[in-house]
Amino acid sequence: MRDRKSDIAHRRAAERKLGRKLRKDEIVHHANEDKTDQSPLNLDVKSRSVHTAEHNRHRGLSKLRSALRAYREGRKAY
Repeated sequence: MRDRKSDIAHRRAAERKLGRKLRKDEIVHHANEDKTDQSPLNLDVKSRSVHTAEHNRHRGLSKLRSALRAYREGRKAY
């Protein structure tokens, strides 16, 4: 389960870095994947869709690959 206070801390640190408020569709990504590291160099702000796509690509779980795997296994993709 996600910690609401931690989420707020990430967003505030990113807002200080950018000098503006974040939009609701923006995600704070930790480059080194250590959510306790709030250093400006570790924080990237991305749209929710870009962030999800990058994680999926990194994990090899793109929708296309998932759909192809399901097709080969003879089951529904979604």
